[in-house]
Amino acid sequence: MTQIPTWNGGSAPVSGRAAPGTLIGGRYTLRAAVGHGGMGTVWKAADTLLRRDVAIKEVILPPGLAPSDRDAMYERTMREARAAAALQHPAVVQVYDVVHENGRPWIVMELLDARSLADMVIEDGPISPRVVAKIGIALLGALEVAHAHGVLHRDVKPANVLICGDGRCVLTDFGVARMPTDVQLTTPGMVLGSPHFISPERAMGHDFGPPSDLFSLGVTLYTAIEGRPPFDKGDPIETMHSVVEDPPAPVVRAGSLTPVLMGLLEKNPAQRMDVQTARTILRQQLAGPLASKNPPHMMTDPYSVVPSPRPVSPAPAETQQIPPQPQPSGQIGGRAMLSADESLTDHLAKLEQQNSGGRRRAPEPPVPASSKSVPTGTMPAYKLPDGGRSSADPTSVIPPQNSWVQPPVAEPRQGTVVMSPAAKRRTTVGNVVGTVQQTAGRAAATFRSWPRNKQLISGGAAAVVVLILVLAFALSGSDEKPAPTQAAERPNAPAAAAFETTDYKGNAAVSVKVPAGWTRAAGGVYVDYIEPTDKTTKVRVLVEKGSVDPTKFVTQTAPAGLKKGKTCPAPFTSVAVQQVQVSGNPGAQFEYTCGEGESMRHGIWRMTTVGGKMYSFYLTTTDAKFADYKKYFDTMAETFQLTL
Repeated sequence: MTQIPTWNGGSAPVSGRAAPGTLIGGRYTLRAAVGHGGMGTVWKAADTLLRRDVAIKEVILPPGLAPSDRDAMYERTMREARAAAALQHPAVVQVYDVVHENGRPWIVMELLDARSLADMVIEDGPISPRVVAKIGIALLGALEVAHAHGVLHRDVKPANVLICGDGRCVLTDFGVARMPTDVQLTTPGMVLGSPHFISPERAMGHDFGPPSDLFSLGVTLYTAIEGRPPFDKGDPIETMHSVVEDPPAPVVRAGSLTPVLMGLLEKNPAQRMDVQTARTILRQQLAGPLASKNPPHMMTDPYSVVPSPRPVSPAPAETQQIPPQPQPSGQIGGRAMLSADESLTDHLAKLEQQNSGGRRRAPEPPVPASSKSVPTGTMPAYKLPDGGRSSADPTSVIPPQNSWVQPPVAEPRQGTVVMSPAAKRRTTVGNVVGTVQQTAGRAAATFRSWPRNKQLISGGAAAVVVLILVLAFALSGSDEKPAPTQAAERPNAPAAAAFETTDYKGNAAVSVKVPAGWTRAAGGVYVDYIEPTDKTTKVRVLVEKGSVDPTKFVTQTAPAGLKKGKTCPAPFTSVAVQQVQVSGNPGAQFEYTCGEGESMRHGIWRMTTVGGKMYSFYLTTTDAKFADYKKYFDTMAETFQLTL
C-alpha cells in the first residue's frame, strides 16, 4: 500500500492564500489570478530563470480540515501533476515542474491563452458541428493517451476543455484522475465529478474504467452542439437519476453527428462506442458532410479546432512556378488521425516519398551565402526551418514568401523556373503563330496593292502553302490536352460585375465592392449605400463588437432586431438559412421577408464573427424588385474580404 506523504513538515509554516508578487520556489513570481477551480487558484506567473510566462496552480483547502484530510488533498494535487506529466499529447496541458513551498505543493504548467468550452457555449451559444467534430477528435486523442498510461480523467466536462487562441483544444484538470498505483483517496460511495457529466456506472457506485470517460465526453460534445446537457433536470439528484434511467433529450442541431453522440451515451459500458470507432466516424464526417470548403492554404493547423487569423502573404512573382496544391481531403491530420495499423514513422516516410516524387527539377544555380535562407522550392510543411512555428500557415504546402528574409521589392526571387515539355511546345507554337500573324498582316497589305491578274496567281500558290502548313501541324499534334484558359486557371477569381462598382469606404479591415453611384450614408457601426432613384433599396455593411455565433446570429439575433424595427412590418418570415464561408471564415446567411402585399420587404443578410467582432452585410428592397437587385448582394458576397 502506498504511503501518503506528510505535507506540513519543514520549517515553513502553512500560510494562507498567496498574493501577487509572491516568489514560489525561489524562481516563479506570481502576477495575477487567472482562474479558480474546485481545489485552488490558477496564477499567471513569471519564470525568472527561463524568462517565460507560466501557469501555477495553488491548492486552497477548506478551513478546519484534519491533518490527515489535508495531507490526502495535497496527495491528490500531486497525483494530478503525476498524471498530466506522464501524458505527451497536444490536447493535454503540459506540466513543467512541481514546487514544495510553505508546506504545500504548487504545480507549474504551460500558460494557455484560452476560453473554456463551457464559457463559449454560455456566451456564444451552440458550437457548429464541424468544430464539435474536431474538438471530439482532439479529446479522443487525449483520452486514448491517458488510458494507455492507465490514467482515468473522471471529470471530462466543458469547463475542463480549453480552446486556445491559436485554435488548439486542450483537456485540463486531472485533479480527480486516478492511476492504478494510487491509493484510494475517496471514501466508499463518494462521487467526484459533475452530476451532468458522470457516467451511469459511476452514479450507481459500480466499477468503472475508460468507457466512463467516453460517456462524459459524449455528454460534453452533446452540450457543445445542442447548447444544453442531455440529462439536465434542474436538481443534482434528479439529474443523476436521469443519467442512469432516462434516454438523452432529443437532438435538434447535431445532424450527422447524432450516431456518435448516441454511441458515446450508451448506458451499458460494454456496448458503449470506443475511441477508434468514434474517431473513424468523426473523420468520415469531416471528410464528407462537414468537410471544409476552404482552399488548401486556408486549412487550419492539424490540432486546431477553430481557425486563427493569419497574415496575408504578398502575391507571387509572375516568373515563379507555384507547385500544384493538393485538394482538401477533410482529414484533420495529427497523431490521432493515423490509421489503426499505421505508425507515425511510416506516415512521415510516406509523406517524404510523396514530396520527393514527380518530375526532377533542373539543377539549381549556386546560391550566394547572403541568400542561403531564401527558399527555392517546395518544402514539406513538417520540415519548416523554424520547426513549424512561424506566424504563417504551418500546414501550407507552399512556404510563405519572405518568411525567412525580406528582399527588396525589385529583386527577383531565387530559384529555377521549371517548364514541362508540353508547356515549352505551347510556347513555341504561340511564338510561331504570333510571327505568322504579323507577317500575314504585312503580306495582306502588299497583296491588296497588286494588279488583279497578279492577285489571282499569287492567291492560288498561297492556298497550297496554307494546306501544307495545316497538314504539318495536324501530323505533329500530341495527345495532351490544350492549355486551360486564364479563367480556368483561377477558379476562385470573382467574375466581373455586369454593373459599375466602387470600393466600400468605412472600416479599414473590410474590403468589398458596392454599387457605384449609390448614395453613401454612415452611422456608428454601419455604412449604407442607397439607390438614388429608389430610396427603398439599399445595401449595408456593419462592423460590431461581439462574438455571437453566425448560426445564432441569423436564426435569433438578427431576426429579433428586424422584428423590433420600424422598417420590417409583420409578419416576419425566414425564407432560408445556410452555412457559408465569409473571407475564409465560418459564417451564415439568411433570407427573409417582412409584411404582405405590394409593400412586402425582401432582404438577404450574411455574417461572420472573427476576433471579437461581427462583420456582416445585407441587401433590403421591396419583394417585387428583389430579383433585379439580388446581383448587387451576390457581388458583395464574392468580393467581401477581411484584412486582420
